[in-house]
This record gives sequence, C-alpha cells and structure tokens, in this order.
Amino acid sequence: MAGPGSDIEHGFPHLETVRGAITALYKRLSYDTVHTFGLSVPPVDVAFDDDEDLHLGVQRVARAMVQHLRLPDARMIVGFREMQHAANVELAAGPEYFIELNDRFKNHRRDIGAALAHEVMHVYLHRLDLAFPGTRDNEILTDTAAAYLGAGWLLLDAYREDSLSSQKLGYLTPEEYGYVLAKRALAFDEDPAPWFTSPQAYEAYVTGLARARRDEQRPALA
Repeated sequence: MAGPGSDIEHGFPHLETVRGAITALYKRLSYDTVHTFGLSVPPVDVAFDDDEDLHLGVQRVARAMVQHLRLPDARMIVGFREMQHAANVELAAGPEYFIELNDRFKNHRRDIGAALAHEVMHVYLHRLDLAFPGTRDNEILTDTAAAYLGAGWLLLDAYREDSLSSQKLGYLTPEEYGYVLAKRALAFDEDPAPWFTSPQAYEAYVTGLARARRDEQRPALA
C-alpha cells in the first residue's frame, strides 16, 4: 500500500510480455485444456466474512483456488508473517506447499483471495514446468495466467486509489489486468464486470477491454 501520489504504474508497458504469456499458455496446455477454465472462481467462494475465523477462512479460500486449478493432490499450508512483499510460496516437489501472506492481510481480508490466486498459480505453473526467464517476466506470466484462467479478476479488484491511499497487487498495471480479463471475456463469453467492488478496477477493465478490441483490428485477426 502507498500514500497519496504513489508510483502505481499505469498503461500497457508490459503488453508484449502479456501477449507472450497468453500464447505460452495455449502452447503448453492446448486450446481444449485452456477452454476447460470457462468459468471463473465465483465471488462467493472467495468472500471473507469479518467474523469468520482467520485461519480457517484462509484455508477455505486456498482450497477454492486449488479446486479451480484442478490440483487435487496439492495441499496449501498458509501462514502469516511480517514481510516486504504481499506473499510468498515455497515451490518444492509437493504435495504440500507453504504459502506466507503479509501480516497486513489479517486486517485486509477482502484481498486474501487475490494474494492466494497469485501464489497458487505459481504452484500450477511450477507443476506445468512453464516459466519465463527472469523474475520480472516470470511474475508477469503468473499474473497473466491467473487472470486468463479465471482466478485473477481478484488481483484487479484489489486495485484501489483515493486521496488518502492506494493499493495494487501483482506485477501488471491495472489496465493490463483489464486487458487480460477482457481477452478472457471475449474468448469465453464471460463478463467479470459485475464482480468488481473497486470502481477503479472497473475503470481499468473498461480501458483494457478497449485495448483488447483493438487487437481485432490488427493482423491477422483483422
């Protein structure tokens, strides 16, 4: 989280890497497999009630991500600690994977699903043996895959900005998240717009949708 005048990046600076990530998903999984993810994680499965036990709720949301990505033999052990980043996952042989969430999520429970979407996607890509060289590009691949395969709308919804503070999770800009979600919406005929609780997230999605529609005017889609 950052204060007023934060340095949250906007626009489409990583667009070519994002496009490459979508292409890599299709090449690694096949068209038919990608299109088995036609339904996104529903909001009810990742909603977090204030009176719900923190640790039981975290495990419930983690299981929802595991089930969505069809990782039945993967067990996510989730804990909290003080750390610089939002979250971290230990990528090992499995079947148990240890995820650490930043302590601040104890008081920002609505964004736990977003953090877990990114970390569980790391496990999914690790098992696929799909990675991009370099930390930055590999994180962009992870964010893109999460959004395109139906869990990453939460990452865009975690984006908020007002006069007092701002927040964004992940490596994509808000508009790039919107672009990937729009590409998914056009491919799967699924509109994520009603799920956004953040007005800024919805605006970023609209901007991304306009950019995605411009793709249809480019060769060879044109």
